[in-house]
Amino acid sequence: MLKNSLILFLMFLCYPAFSQVELDHTASRIDNGEDTLNGFFLPDFVVEADNYAYLKKYNKTKYFVRRVYAYSLIASDMLVAFNDTLETINSKRKKRIYLNKANKMLKNEFGDEIKNMSITRGEYLMKLLYRESGMTTYEIIQIYRGSGTAFWFQGLCKLNGQDLKRTYDPEGADMMIEKVVKELEEGKYAFHKRPAKTEVAKKAKKKRRNKKKKNKA
Repeated sequence: MLKNSLILFLMFLCYPAFSQVELDHTASRIDNGEDTLNGFFLPDFVVEADNYAYLKKYNKTKYFVRRVYAYSLIASDMLVAFNDTLETINSKRKKRIYLNKANKMLKNEFGDEIKNMSITRGEYLMKLLYRESGMTTYEIIQIYRGSGTAFWFQGLCKLNGQDLKRTYDPEGADMMIEKVVKELEEGKYAFHKRPAKTEVAKKAKKKRRNKKKKNKA
């Protein structure tokens, strides 16, 4: 029943019944290849932990970020495009109709991919979504389902140690994630590619890219 009532695909990220347990031992191993670091310093931040602890955290972060980064880009492009359209609609009725259509577009793009993610990957995805879109998962659910539903899901997630209102702190708690994302953007290593599948997602990506170019000009 709950599964059928979920409109926004992000809701699956906080519900353990639809997430698989993912062990971290693969992500936390220390490689002698591309994962080896030349130094143990983050920008304006000296790592006080021992080298092994730092590398373990770095490798785990890189492991998960590389696997959800593409999803965060596509999802945020679509959400930003949807929000741009919503801002042009004044009628509440027409907004509800559009939100239902937007939900179907998200489902067509992602299907069960997001729903079947592990809890850990979902947590990383929520942070990256905020980084890319500026919206928390709570705010997204609030827009698409209303304050009451967002409040209910927040309570459910809190019981499982998660927080839909989680933001993103690149200079604090999420400094390691930011470091990995910057390295991905600089092309230091590849992330798992996941191209947009639907025309809606492709257009949203193109629109976002053109918007960024215009802002830089």
